[in-house]
Amino acid sequence: METRPVLSLFALCAVVAGCARNASLYPANDEAASGGVLTARFHTYGTGHGEIQIPMPDGEVLKGEYSIVRGGTIGFGTIYGSVYGTGGAASYHGQSSTYVMPGGSPGMASLFGDRGTSAQCEFYNDNFSGHGNGACKISKGALYRLIY
Repeated sequence: METRPVLSLFALCAVVAGCARNASLYPANDEAASGGVLTARFHTYGTGHGEIQIPMPDGEVLKGEYSIVRGGTIGFGTIYGSVYGTGGAASYHGQSSTYVMPGGSPGMASLFGDRGTSAQCEFYNDNFSGHGNGACKISKGALYRLIY
């Protein structure tokens, strides 16, 4: 049995339909702790851009999109720094900061719900494994550590 046609078909389906993945959002402050761990669902299309949604503890579903910027960033790190602090992997001073991860790319996500809640996320994507980590800030003050 030849595997090349099967693999080609799988690759075509992944590009056309995209792949759905999950990300975990772990509470990083008191406002987030009461809702526990959240699970975001995002779709990848191999382009560094896709849709994302996060069901909130109160039933509201935040929907939006994310984008990964390969090779650099401008004005990135404010949310990441507010969750991980100055002693972690990012430094937080004023408006924004930048951290370079070899083989990684920064990404951002913006989401909005039908009840007016919004979320902004910043993350680093490992270009080799497709995994990453970051931070999300909800408009109601909750902060989360993002891992996928």
